[in-house]
Amino acid sequence: MRAFTKEEIRDIIISILTVTLIFSFPDLRDTFFTLFIVVVLSFFIHEMGHKLMARRLGCMATYKLWPVGILFGLVSMFLKVIGGFVIIAPGYVEIMPYTFGRWGLRVIRLTPRDMGLIALAGVGVNVFFAVFFSFFTGGFFRTLSHMNAVLSIFNLLPVPPLDGVKIFTWNMWLWLFLFLTSGIILIAL
Repeated sequence: MRAFTKEEIRDIIISILTVTLIFSFPDLRDTFFTLFIVVVLSFFIHEMGHKLMARRLGCMATYKLWPVGILFGLVSMFLKVIGGFVIIAPGYVEIMPYTFGRWGLRVIRLTPRDMGLIALAGVGVNVFFAVFFSFFTGGFFRTLSHMNAVLSIFNLLPVPPLDGVKIFTWNMWLWLFLFLTSGIILIAL
């Protein structure tokens, strides 16, 4: 089985470019390249964490573009200029709890723990990067830490279909630790 389909690669590229555009607007010339690197290290690795954990648990997983999320993000990009906030939801990892094997289709029963682990594999990357890069000096590392803290806070909101619901359902104390850690990093920056 291939790691990525052509459609998935297309969706990932569109998502990365859209997220970079949203965060770098209106200073595209000054910030686009730096934020492109930051988005690849933050958003892309977050999504791949979900995909890899789902596959480790025996599921099929594919990154899918969400056109409505792209539209919300682009509209919020313009509202950011007047003091609003941005919405980053360009896509998601679709988890199919089955796999094809030599003897046909095999269904995987995902428990709340399994769903929590899949969610944690993405958010955990962001929390780790937010904490780790906060110890380095320089604008790039500060931006990298800030971006990961923002992504983790957003994804940890306990609102379906975000990762926070799955982690909260599985382990409320872990969810609280991750949320507080991300919040502290965000405030400290």
